[in-house]
Amino acid sequence: NQDLDSITFFAFSLIDGYISIVMDAETQKRFPSDLLLTSSTGELWRMVRIGGQPLGFDECGIVAQIAEPLAAADISAYYISTFNFDHALV
Repeated sequence: NQDLDSITFFAFSLIDGYISIVMDAETQKRFPSDLLLTSSTGELWRMVRIGGQPLGFDECGIVAQIAEPLAAADISAYYISTFNFDHALV
């Protein structure tokens, strides 16, 4: 039952030679300020935890239910699925 503003979050992905690191603001402060390429607009993403408990493997369509209204409103989203929880960054 942690407050979502205080959750430490760090995700690393390597796709086609490109590295993406997604982290909370407190974790970002641990890196030298000139090391990371961040959003040029300074926009901040907000993390939304999907569900109050881990989602079952038989539950389908959840990402679509989240992505479709955001896309219709022209809102960018980044969806991360882990073993325990799913998160949408908007």
